[in-house]
Amino acid sequence: MATDDIKLAWQELDRRMERQEALLLRQLRDERLTRARHSLWPLVFGQVVQILVGIVVIVLGVAAWQPHSDVPHVLIAGIVVHAYGVIVTMLAGIMLGRMFRIDYAAPVVVIQRQLASLRLFYIRCGMAVGLPWWVLWVPFAMVSFAVLLGVDLYARIPLAANLGILLGFVGLLGTWLFRRWAHHPARGGLGERLDDAAAGGSLRKARRIVDEMKSFERDE
Repeated sequence: MATDDIKLAWQELDRRMERQEALLLRQLRDERLTRARHSLWPLVFGQVVQILVGIVVIVLGVAAWQPHSDVPHVLIAGIVVHAYGVIVTMLAGIMLGRMFRIDYAAPVVVIQRQLASLRLFYIRCGMAVGLPWWVLWVPFAMVSFAVLLGVDLYARIPLAANLGILLGFVGLLGTWLFRRWAHHPARGGLGERLDDAAAGGSLRKARRIVDEMKSFERDE
């Protein structure tokens, strides 16, 4: 066999190996991206549940303030609960939209940025939905008693309700101060670990899968 024929044969073999390697890499990428996408489904389900809960809260708030518009404290409590239900529903809807807009056909580094942005938004949503309960439990109790039992809770125990609201604001301030303290660089990444725990298992798993893909591509 001539030297040129040998070179051509090796070149053809190299091209075939490159095509095979590219195909295997593509299959690996598709498999891992599918895993990453599926890992977010529990989070999708959670947002759907949050929307349903938000709708129930909206109905509860409206059922309180509409028939009690002549009772200022019940009216205010109902409006507060109504507004909270709207916020809860809206944030869950935005979260769903952001999850479904992740472009899994994009480069890995782009997917990493999208997941990081989604994680940050989810943590902030969790704070917006969860922290108000330091105070919100009081108007929520007032609304629940008014709608379900026909009892004006605030009129019966105004001191306890006011004290509950005051202590709630103290707890809210304490939580905010602790968060600032935990995120200080001197805390050795404590704040980041708390955020990672707040982000939940679905986002952690998706980010880990995509990060492994990036590491694998870099090694290649």
